[in-house]
Amino acid sequence: MSQTELARFIDAERVSIVAEWESFARSIQPTSGGMNASALRDHADEILTAVVLDMKSQQTAAEQAEKSKGRGAAQRLEAIGQIHAALRIESGFKLGQMVAEYRALRASVLRLWEKEGSDPSGVTRFNESIDEALTEAVNRFTETTDHYRDQSLGILSHDLRNPLAAIVTGATLFLNSEGLDDRSVRIAARMLSSARRMDRMIADLLDLTRTRFGDAIPIVRAPIDLGPLCRQVTAELEGLRPDGNLRFTAEGDLRGEWDGDRIAQVLSNLLRNAIQHGSASEPITLTVAGHGAEVLLAVHNSGRPIPPGRLATIFEPMSRHEGERPGNAGLGLGLFIASQVVLAHGGALDVTSTTEGGTTFTARLPRRAPVSAS
Repeated sequence: MSQTELARFIDAERVSIVAEWESFARSIQPTSGGMNASALRDHADEILTAVVLDMKSQQTAAEQAEKSKGRGAAQRLEAIGQIHAALRIESGFKLGQMVAEYRALRASVLRLWEKEGSDPSGVTRFNESIDEALTEAVNRFTETTDHYRDQSLGILSHDLRNPLAAIVTGATLFLNSEGLDDRSVRIAARMLSSARRMDRMIADLLDLTRTRFGDAIPIVRAPIDLGPLCRQVTAELEGLRPDGNLRFTAEGDLRGEWDGDRIAQVLSNLLRNAIQHGSASEPITLTVAGHGAEVLLAVHNSGRPIPPGRLATIFEPMSRHEGERPGNAGLGLGLFIASQVVLAHGGALDVTSTTEGGTTFTARLPRRAPVSAS
């Protein structure tokens, strides 16, 4: 049968093909996802339309050769492919998972085509073999490149800490020197502030590389009371809200066994996120409450809600809010690190965000380590 007949067959079986696409996409979507049916099958119909139009169009031998080398001029396929890739990246899909979607789409078409008795030359079996080899090659390629990239990032981050420590020490000594004029004091203070911000970025990068290599963020548990710790972190960040509307409330028993420095990191990251993205005219609240075997930390801000499409990936590394203000957000690792620290304590970090209720990040922290982790 001709390629035109196959194109007509794809049009006729479009509903069945898209249904299989959705089913397969659901089986490989990231575990953090909560994508609905519409999101899972997004662009499947558009891709099929573009393929059918391309198959029905005239193509010279030279154009076919160029297409086989990845230099085709099918603008329809290029456009829809780029849009689909961008949306899958936002949804947390990896390269191999997205390639597998196209593999499944082609397999669905050829399987249905074969049932019609229209594949006497074994084209379906050949394509399945090529797809299997391609998938394995893509997976190994991405795993290897990700490993080397993360390893290099970890080494670089570690090696930067020593020269940065020297800058912090020098700026601190300079700032504490006597006889400095106002301009020199401002310069020294700016140097120290920038160096400390760089130190936080480097620490986040080191934590990122640990988690990418499959390691949990290290914690050292000790008996602490979260009340004084929360007051301290809130006081340190009050300067970022000149109007002073950064509020802390506590209730219940706040004692337990946690890594104090790491919990302070969680609080700092969540509060900085709220300060950056919350309404400047409304207060930001940190509420800590002890309930039974766990303590809840909740950071709330009013203002523009997080778009629903971003909620599924809000705790992914390098994830940023819509309308990010350049220069203030660091590396986009704050929420990711916070979630990993809470997870290392055996807890969970959740978020709700609506126009009416504002945005609330809630960390649930067990007072003690789980028996299996002790």
